[in-house]
Amino acid sequence: MAEADKKASVVKKQTDDGWSIVIYNVGGVTVQDKFFASEADADGYLQEQQVLIDEGKDE
Repeated sequence: MAEADKKASVVKKQTDDGWSIVIYNVGGVTVQDKFFASEADADGYLQEQQVLIDEGKDE
């Protein structure tokens, strides 16, 4: 997991009643955990956040 700690990341996790999008900072610490009842909404938010993280890699 050491490699994952060197960059921010975003993951989708299934919960008992929906989906959770979790954003981790460079140190692997959770900075946001957002719940969605709809998987489609979760996927849309995941894609938005992944674009932001990918843009930050170039800096």
